[in-house]
Amino acid sequence: MELRHLRYFAAVAEARHFGRAAQRLHVSQPTLSQQIRQLEEELGAPLFERARSGIRLTQAGELFRTYASRALEDVDAGRVAVGALRGLSSGALRVGYPPSMRGVVVPALAAVLRKHPGLALGAEEAVVRRLERRLAAGKLDVALGYAPARLPDLDAEPVFDSRLGLVVARGHALAGAEAVTARQLAGEPFAMLARGLRVRARVDAYFNAMRIAPHVALESNAVATVLAIVRAGLAVTLLPEPRLAEAGLVIKRLSPAPRSELAALLWRKGAPRTSAAEVFSAEVRARAKEEGT
Repeated sequence: MELRHLRYFAAVAEARHFGRAAQRLHVSQPTLSQQIRQLEEELGAPLFERARSGIRLTQAGELFRTYASRALEDVDAGRVAVGALRGLSSGALRVGYPPSMRGVVVPALAAVLRKHPGLALGAEEAVVRRLERRLAAGKLDVALGYAPARLPDLDAEPVFDSRLGLVVARGHALAGAEAVTARQLAGEPFAMLARGLRVRARVDAYFNAMRIAPHVALESNAVATVLAIVRAGLAVTLLPEPRLAEAGLVIKRLSPAPRSELAALLWRKGAPRTSAAEVFSAEVRARAKEEGT
């Protein structure tokens, strides 16, 4: 039994289709079928059976999949550990982050790329729930989220306080205020992130505590859309600061201040940390320290 047999088997088990699995593996379908037959002959049991929707795992296939997946994970972890010893002249870095932390992630990635231009960087922007699942599945090397992590397979390393601030256009009447009170927010139109996002839950909790029913002029699941409406002077918003400082916008302190959360670097428990991920994380820590958060 060779490693390719395990990889071919895992691909077919995931795709539930020989043709699609062959495309992913960049091999011909007859070659893939032959390799699976060799594996079945060695194990002495069929691993797949035909079904209306394609193919499905037999009882033996389901059992073998557990051990094959574990073996492939161990091999990949070993490859990462060995690769980390070679330095950063080549390789890849896969980072995940929520939209509200773009302001800290993008400069950190830029610094890594300037120092190590041979690295291939991949940046995935998504909600924290999805990032945690992707990281736990080994599809990201490191992610930004919150402490504590929701999934038990992850470790969270707090790096800065994530505080809500009021974001307004530079020409807005509140732009010159030292701090903005809850009463001053009562008559303002708001551009808000969509319900179901973690930041929106924090904003709603603040308004509930202040007994304010905000006038919501716009809802969006995209931070960029919310900020565009604010920049145009059509609304204001509450978002984590100071990570979102952008041209044309001013971030004001709220009084009383909303409860903050701990923004954190998220790691997969027990997995080797690549040199590239460590370098990126050092950049994030340095920026958090410089800003005094």
